[in-house]
Amino acid sequence: MNRQIIALIVISLGLLAIRLFFIMNTMVIDDEAYYAMYSRHLAWGYIDHGPVIAIVIKLGIFLFGENGFGVRFGALALYTLLSVFLYFFGEKEFNKNTGVILFTTYWINILFHTNGIVSTPDVPLAFFSIFAIIFYYKAYFEDANFFYLGGFILGLALLSKISALFIAVGFGLFPVICSQFRVQLKDFRFYFSFLIAFAIFSPFIIWNVQNDWAFVRYQGAHIAQKGSISTFVELWAGSAILLGPVLFYYTVTLPWKQLNLVRKNKVSSTKELYFAVVTAVPFVYFVFHSFFSRFELNWPAPVFYGGLFLFSVHTGKIMERFPKRLAFQWGLSLFLVLLISVQTVFPFLPIKGKNDITNRYFIYDGLIKNLELFLLDKPEFKNHRIAANNYQIPSMINLYLRPKKEAACLSINYHQTLYSFLYPLESLKKDRLLFVGKGDSFPELLSPHWSQIEFLASLKTERNGNLVQKYSLWKLSKPFKDPN
Repeated sequence: MNRQIIALIVISLGLLAIRLFFIMNTMVIDDEAYYAMYSRHLAWGYIDHGPVIAIVIKLGIFLFGENGFGVRFGALALYTLLSVFLYFFGEKEFNKNTGVILFTTYWINILFHTNGIVSTPDVPLAFFSIFAIIFYYKAYFEDANFFYLGGFILGLALLSKISALFIAVGFGLFPVICSQFRVQLKDFRFYFSFLIAFAIFSPFIIWNVQNDWAFVRYQGAHIAQKGSISTFVELWAGSAILLGPVLFYYTVTLPWKQLNLVRKNKVSSTKELYFAVVTAVPFVYFVFHSFFSRFELNWPAPVFYGGLFLFSVHTGKIMERFPKRLAFQWGLSLFLVLLISVQTVFPFLPIKGKNDITNRYFIYDGLIKNLELFLLDKPEFKNHRIAANNYQIPSMINLYLRPKKEAACLSINYHQTLYSFLYPLESLKKDRLLFVGKGDSFPELLSPHWSQIEFLASLKTERNGNLVQKYSLWKLSKPFKDPN
């Protein structure tokens, strides 16, 4: 075994140990707690995503209990399994260099690293989307019977997050663009694969029909948030930094080089062209749309799934020409992973508040501990339902305190959430409520809904002696009638 493989194994095991330590020693973030609520209330659909993340979390909780490790176990398991599979795919289909590059680039990249420590819909999206790319590849280049499996996996990707749709369009366009594969357009297995994907996805459509197209309305409003040149630059500059400038450069440039060769009838590699098409379709959509809408950093992730393959196959052929570029790409990725990991456990950077992204793992720590002490000291409030006007606070309370009555979200002048379906506002007003808000004062927009609002306690979260977030606890009673 050569030194490079030994070094790769050591780094891989080290990162696995870091991830295990991380998920066992930090609180889940609020989004994870919210998706853990999905797993308590399994359904074919939810207002903002499909059901796959709920099932992944449910399995982890079944194995390890409803705690941080149980919530996150599935994310780490899927991330690790996919990384190993990428190595064997690259080695078998191309060469050992490609296998090493595929595995290493995915395993240590900070943008993908998050999928191994935080349970969000991006975890199954990446897992099933990348596997779908692999099986459609095998269907085109080895055996068309792989279309069946590819369609099944694609359906699960769509059930994970709707953005897998753009990868699916790439699968369908490849035989149209590449003349050598247009024979596939006459193969019923090609079309049947998309029918399978649609059948897997259809329960989510039915759920939407039954719930007044809740997902469509919510996501439509979500992506309609107006963007600007600054948000466009922030999105793609941030992606370039987190993904790594080298990987980002090849993801952006290689698809167009391949497609330009098609235009000139000079295709050099149909395999690279396949990955180029799968990368180009989501790239065109996300670049165009981000001119007009404000996107979060994780939204364009489907662009980089195909880009990962394109980069690895391209550099794997001539690895000896790119040692410095690969070293820079991997070195930067490893540095960012270690920097954030150390900052989370031993904060040393002179940044505070929202500027320190690692505060996300601590922002609710004091709230949970102090609220638990308050309820122990005031047992008369244990049968009250705890509420907030966002989904984050009740989700963290439900996961860590497990109150007799599930905490809920009021959603007054706030978008709908899972809680809107479980506990409509009118039913909550009939409950005895404890309200948790951010800051010291009661929100003015909520005041008209209750005639008696009693302050109970101040709760705050500190980290190493620094204030991270203030909360306040209130008793609500005798609701006013709504004017409507």
